[in-house]
Amino acid sequence: MNKIQQVGIIGSGKMGSDIFNYLSEFNHHFIWFTRNSEHREILHETFRKKVNRQLKHGIISKEIFDLRNNYRITTHLNDLSDCDLIIETVIEEQQVKNEIIKQLDLITKPSCIITSNSSSILPSQLGQEIKRKNRLAGIHFFYPLAFKNIIELIFSDSTDELTRESLRLFAGTIKKNYIEQSESNAFILNRFLLQIQIKAFEIVKEYKINYKQVDEIAKQVIPDFGLFEMMDQVGHNTMYNAVMNYSLMDSDKKKYEPIVNELLHRKHSLSGQGNYLFYNEAKHDVIISESIQKEILKKISEHTYFTFNQFSKEFQINSYALKKALHEFCGIIL
Repeated sequence: MNKIQQVGIIGSGKMGSDIFNYLSEFNHHFIWFTRNSEHREILHETFRKKVNRQLKHGIISKEIFDLRNNYRITTHLNDLSDCDLIIETVIEEQQVKNEIIKQLDLITKPSCIITSNSSSILPSQLGQEIKRKNRLAGIHFFYPLAFKNIIELIFSDSTDELTRESLRLFAGTIKKNYIEQSESNAFILNRFLLQIQIKAFEIVKEYKINYKQVDEIAKQVIPDFGLFEMMDQVGHNTMYNAVMNYSLMDSDKKKYEPIVNELLHRKHSLSGQGNYLFYNEAKHDVIISESIQKEILKKISEHTYFTFNQFSKEFQINSYALKKALHEFCGIIL
């Protein structure tokens, strides 16, 4: 088995930066690709200051400093040609990802494992035009990596066992638990959460309360973040693309229509900024009686358990593994 020593990361947005900052604490050799040369200089200087500070305060040894000081940040994709593993983290649009993966298929060594951090696009969709489908997989991290101790490993029917085992071992070296998925149950954690978000959206409309109020009640079931707070943080354009992709994986597409229409409206209105954030509509709370709060909590709780049982049965996934992964992902205790 080829040991993963040199790791390439493509993309320097919110997720790409978080992945690099987390993984750079482990002793692989890293090459980080960004298209913007000015941004490259900023990233390089920021990281240089970080490792110098770590050395100064005795956080890392001189040996580790020398290793990390040699991490490369580049604007040339060809510099990733000798990587053992590449993690793509660009915008959640299939055409953009496909083009990058096609280029990687041409320039990387045959043993290189090419992965995508996509939260909603299947490996087989990303690998339609490449030769090495056996070396392609999904490795889905959750933000922020430092506090989310779970990743999703997503394999297509074409992904070979060598690639699968290499990624399992890699997850261990970076101290992440993983939930392994086929394409039939891919992205199960986000898809689970989306069912609760759809229910919460129904509750907002039914009780005529604001999104933040529903989040506060729902945190008794899902404590780690607010359902609509998470949508605002991810971004409405990314959420829209993801929900559309998830709906294509589901036979019941109608249930997605209300939230899809809402996200479509918001992403077309000032690109999801300003007053179009869900939480910017939470300035004036509606008075909710204790009995109504209990009623709302009961609906969210019951729907959570219903969804868990439905997913366990439909996706034929180990119930214990799913419970553990959901707890790591969003704090749910089932």
